[in-house]
Amino acid sequence: MTQGLTNHRRLINRRRSRLFGPSSAVLALLAATGAPLVAHAAGAAPAAAPPAEVETVIVTGYRAALESAIEAKRRSVNEVDVIKADDMASFPDANLAESIQRIPGVSITRDAGEGRNVTVRGLGGDFVRTLLNGIEAYSNTTGSTLGITAGINRTRGFDYSTFASELFNSVTVSKTQSAEMDEGSIAATIDLQTARPFDKSGFRAALSAQGAYYDANKTYAPRLAGLISDTWGDFGLLVSGAYSKRKAQEDGYSDTSQSDYSDALNGFCGVAVDDPSQPGSQVINTPIPYVNALSGTGNRPANQCFSGLPSDPVAYAKINKPNVFLPRNPGLGRFTLDQERIGLTGAFEYRPSDRTHVTLDAVYSRFNQNRLDYALSLASNNRNVNGASAAFPLFAGRVDSQILDVDVDPNGQVDYMKLNHVDIKHIEEGSKTRTNTHEIGLTFDQKFGDKWDVTLKLGHAGSTFKQPWDVLVSYDAFNKDGYVWDARQDARRPIINYGYDVTNPANVTFTNAGTGLTPDIRIVKASVKNNLSNAAFNVKYDWNDNLTFKAGTMYKDFTFRTTQEQRFFANNGPPCTVSSTSAAAVAGSPPAACTGYSTFNFAQFASDFPNLATLSSNLTGWGSQLGLPAGSVTGWVVPNVAAYIDKLGVLCNCANKYGDFTTSYTTALGSNRSVDEKDLAFYGQADFNYDLNGHRLRGNLGVRYVRTKVESTGYTSATSQVTVPNKYNDFLPAVNVSYELTENLILRGAAAKVMARPGFTALTPGGTVNTTFGAQSATIGNPLLNPYRAKNYDVSLDWYPQRGAFYGIALFYKDVASSIQNLAAQEPYGQTGLPLSLLPAGQDASTVYLVTRFRNTSGGYIEGVELNAQQPFTFLPGLLSHTGVAANYTHVKSSVLYYLSAGLTATTIHDQFVNVSPDSVNATLFYDDDRFSTHLSLAYRSAYLTALPFKSEVPDGNYSYATTNIDLSASYKFSDHLKVTFDALNLTNQEADQYSGKLRKAQRVYSTTGRQFFLGVNYTF
Repeated sequence: MTQGLTNHRRLINRRRSRLFGPSSAVLALLAATGAPLVAHAAGAAPAAAPPAEVETVIVTGYRAALESAIEAKRRSVNEVDVIKADDMASFPDANLAESIQRIPGVSITRDAGEGRNVTVRGLGGDFVRTLLNGIEAYSNTTGSTLGITAGINRTRGFDYSTFASELFNSVTVSKTQSAEMDEGSIAATIDLQTARPFDKSGFRAALSAQGAYYDANKTYAPRLAGLISDTWGDFGLLVSGAYSKRKAQEDGYSDTSQSDYSDALNGFCGVAVDDPSQPGSQVINTPIPYVNALSGTGNRPANQCFSGLPSDPVAYAKINKPNVFLPRNPGLGRFTLDQERIGLTGAFEYRPSDRTHVTLDAVYSRFNQNRLDYALSLASNNRNVNGASAAFPLFAGRVDSQILDVDVDPNGQVDYMKLNHVDIKHIEEGSKTRTNTHEIGLTFDQKFGDKWDVTLKLGHAGSTFKQPWDVLVSYDAFNKDGYVWDARQDARRPIINYGYDVTNPANVTFTNAGTGLTPDIRIVKASVKNNLSNAAFNVKYDWNDNLTFKAGTMYKDFTFRTTQEQRFFANNGPPCTVSSTSAAAVAGSPPAACTGYSTFNFAQFASDFPNLATLSSNLTGWGSQLGLPAGSVTGWVVPNVAAYIDKLGVLCNCANKYGDFTTSYTTALGSNRSVDEKDLAFYGQADFNYDLNGHRLRGNLGVRYVRTKVESTGYTSATSQVTVPNKYNDFLPAVNVSYELTENLILRGAAAKVMARPGFTALTPGGTVNTTFGAQSATIGNPLLNPYRAKNYDVSLDWYPQRGAFYGIALFYKDVASSIQNLAAQEPYGQTGLPLSLLPAGQDASTVYLVTRFRNTSGGYIEGVELNAQQPFTFLPGLLSHTGVAANYTHVKSSVLYYLSAGLTATTIHDQFVNVSPDSVNATLFYDDDRFSTHLSLAYRSAYLTALPFKSEVPDGNYSYATTNIDLSASYKFSDHLKVTFDALNLTNQEADQYSGKLRKAQRVYSTTGRQFFLGVNYTF
């Protein structure tokens, strides 16, 4: 060892330990209590003696974290990567996802500037199992309306944004499967481990405080953490906690989708001359045929261009042809989050001897979010006639707009358009959500003699997401002329001229007295609950020094419940009343009486609020970090949701003097469903460890049998709830082998059959059923789905040339035998799993229905290579001896079958899996000495597919451009107890950057969330 490295050593039994990590404070505190340097990875074989003698010393600082992770990887038989407590503490990471992305083959999806979901070797959250202290965990929340992870998470995927990384002292990512590992993963199993008191005996305590600054909205917020641990005799107790607030802001341009052909949504106003002899406008009475069969056949409907004004013939001719696409809902948006995280962990240990070990672990997290969304968007391009008429032409949408000028690029993409008679939406949406996640696990480990080891584990994990309210209020600016959208110079930042002053409340409309229309007030309440109870019993028998037999069983009882209610009366809903005398009367569905209070009382509202300004506010400073072109809109008037809640009582769930604000599940049947799943597994496994002429051969060979029973419940109508059972069995053999070619060169190989259970959305039997003769059809989920199944093959070569250094290459191939997609087919009603009681007279189980639902389809493959290098530059002179680099590169190639629609004659194509970047790079350059530590980290992922197709029967998808995130971390140690830390996240202010069409490159999202800075102090006792 060089002198520079030796200067960092400390004896393991030394009671003082410095506090690691600037941004992830409690991880540092865990390190301060002596969290183990080497953790056994999930599914790893028993640790064998290391090839070379390891000195009983510890290297402190960031370098120690890397060495610890390398040693855990070296000892494992399975293909694993490990992040240790001091490692994560040293990375400048806001949450767990940000830390896990440093591992080869792992990419993350950011939402509102923070990591939320992970993708491992080409597969996303539904294919990745996340464990909390060895117990499968679920965590759900909601996200940005701009990002690709928008909306409430109702999947099996884990939301890493709900946890602060401070709570954990190690993360193990197991990329290969062994029989003793729980099933359910095709991509990887991620085990999050909290600290325990006997990780380091004796009393330990630590505190950390940081101040955060977010430059997007110029706000400050605190991060606090603490830990206390003690052992006395055979007992030990540890408690840690973390608290943080975050005020995030995302400004961006977005377009929800592209619309093809001039006749989509029945097209724009035509070019014919008005015929005064016929009532109303006759502009499109002249027959205008559909130009593409995807939009319809024959001529477009007449009598819908109520303005009576024609489009420009030249502009109309440019778009009136197939394969021309234009923005459907382009607009500006701001998304703000006021977040609060509270996390607690606890661990109790009882170790009366080396043979008996009892541990009780507990984790609790509460994640609160107050969210506000603001939007200014072109609505008419996304609207059909929508119930409008010649007598009342408002809400007529595209068919009442004229296209006056347009430019179409060579790929058929409209990049400039000028429109008259358009409708613009001014929107504010507010919501309040809370996610509570918990885990408690009891582990009893008892050795009998020299041969037997018995382990019993009981656990419970759960997550409850509640959205007590989400309220959206919008204003309409109807029939505005002179709208210009121009993306010719910059697709990411198009010039938008709305043709009127968007900041003036006088230019927008909320109510339309005399029309019978309900103003746009949307109310949603939602919840998602996941609960898992499990019991596992494992027996290990050491046959001899070279061979160990394992067997065990696991039982899991899992429940998933999701509910949603929303305002019963939609925009343009029919008038319906509750009482002519009681302002507090509760509405029914609908109420029996139809006199008195209507869906909205226009006269009462106008009387109480003659000026919209009293219920409105102006958004300002929009897009300050977007580099907007001169003359761009930087603010607009929006409804003030808080004022509408306060003044109109829209959250009363009642009909009051202003209208009917009743919520009901009957308008959200698809989001009211449940899944009950019971899994029973048995396994047998042999672990071997042999010396073959001086070369160590280690590995495991086994098989796992699992039986899955599932019951899925959903609504087929407001009064019909259906429960459908299903079951399937899987035999899952697995083998992992590790062969030491030399003392420091290890060859590994693995093969396994794996499975992942279907997502919850696909399993519901709910939907709509049309029993009319000649048109009988059903659109439902599929509770009879089989799981995703695959065969995984892995081979890797690892080289450990010196302490702290590692070079590796890994090849992997996943043969995905089955996938799941939403398709239509004709089949006997009896195969749907729906009850026969829904059928009318004359129909039975053999009656053929056109059924659109999720179905098992042929799968595809994923193949790739990972390159990994870690090198401390201890061989360099002077200060350079304290530097080093850790870097990895992953290349993935994938292909899967896609159906381009749910029709019987749907076209199929093969393309890459969604959310898979073909190339990704993570690199860190670090400096670490006795007092000062700093490192600069880069995370790059290439462009990737996010959805396919972006429109039915169009063989093209939505994509994300490549992203590069750069973070900086630094710390200075004043003493063994005191350290000051500084972190800077997203230094380059990386944009969320998404587009539609591989060649069209039509911008979907371009948004920024700004940089984040943290300054803090850590103190250990």
